[in-house]
Amino acid sequence: MGSSVIIQKERGAFVNANGFTAWKGFDERGYEIRFFDWEQMASEVAPVDPGTITVGSVAFVRRALRRLGAEPRPLDDPPRLTGYLGRRIWQTTWSEVRSRIDDPGVSVFVKPIECDKAFSGYVVASFRDLIRTARWPGEMRLWASEPLPFVSEWRYFVRRGRIIGVGHDKGDPLRYLDASIVRAAVDDYGEGAPVAFGIDFGVIEDGGTRLVEVNDGFSLGCLGLGPLAYSGLLMSFDLENR
Repeated sequence: MGSSVIIQKERGAFVNANGFTAWKGFDERGYEIRFFDWEQMASEVAPVDPGTITVGSVAFVRRALRRLGAEPRPLDDPPRLTGYLGRRIWQTTWSEVRSRIDDPGVSVFVKPIECDKAFSGYVVASFRDLIRTARWPGEMRLWASEPLPFVSEWRYFVRRGRIIGVGHDKGDPLRYLDASIVRAAVDDYGEGAPVAFGIDFGVIEDGGTRLVEVNDGFSLGCLGLGPLAYSGLLMSFDLENR
């Protein structure tokens, strides 16, 4: 078990509700907690060792994991769960997406491959959707998929093969999905699954339940998950990846 926790603060304040929830949970667990900002992590002033659990933004946590030589590979859409997607997925690049944007009726959902949390996936349907991509090189590799008409999306938090909580992510909070499909997907992921992760499912317009994506158990939005459960999820991820 980690002996201490580092939580990111900027200008003396938690960067978001996730940091506050983690702090409350680890404080209840009796951990020693210290606070550092991004500059202190980037300049290696913040001490990182195998006994330290790090909580903060994606960049903050990845920098700590990189210093330990323990940065995880993106989970994306695990092959065992392909049947739950309900849509075609392929690899592409920004160059290819940009070259096809003027084709009538063409829209595509994209998200990064190598750096899974470089940006949140979104639908590119017109030229204005490309403005935000200017900072990314044309050769950057992407996952692409046919857009689905999601009307509601939910995140399920899984620790050691057990669903420990759920939070509504976006869309209509009164459009519920089929819980039996979520349970089946978690079971099918089985032994190949990380010890702690988030699995996102959505409801489409006709009421069907489809897998959105799977994310490692770090820097996940807590989405209402309680402090003890949330800190336990982060702790389990840390123990597996150090």
